[in-house]
Amino acid sequence: MTSNEQLFTPYNGTGGYVERPTSIARAIDEVADGTLSKRQQAVLQLLNKAGRNGCIWIAIGQQLNLHHGQASGVLSNLHKAGEVFMLRKKIMRCHPYVAKQFRCYYKDDEVFDTPATTRAGERKELLEKLLLQCREAGKHGFNIYQATEIGRIVDKVNAHDARTTATKG
Repeated sequence: MTSNEQLFTPYNGTGGYVERPTSIARAIDEVADGTLSKRQQAVLQLLNKAGRNGCIWIAIGQQLNLHHGQASGVLSNLHKAGEVFMLRKKIMRCHPYVAKQFRCYYKDDEVFDTPATTRAGERKELLEKLLLQCREAGKHGFNIYQATEIGRIVDKVNAHDARTTATKG
């Protein structure tokens, strides 16, 4: 990796994995051997060349010889890092991704600036916030702000769980 390259690893220091030993090992190895960085840089270069129209994952995969998981994984990491955004329009039932420097060509209602969050992801974020507040309170004692914040987060978790239960039942 050159000095101007940055590695985007929002998933526990990796490009992402599922909770299986081979998936975790692959993700760690790709960071260690530079595969992830090279893949991310190649996608960014391709999107820079594509200009303001961007590319769908299929075209990226074909040009860089990546399968769906590799192409979409890189795009998700870059999207989460704010290096790319997604257009709302579709080409071949896929949303094109565009490099961040072309954002000025689009109105807010034409793009997704941040990636979609799953219900599980939303719940995980809320629980991480709750845990952080509880740890801080455990270190320094509860104050009125922390008690209020913990109550607010618990209310959000409860509302989230109620919505999830309602859609399943």
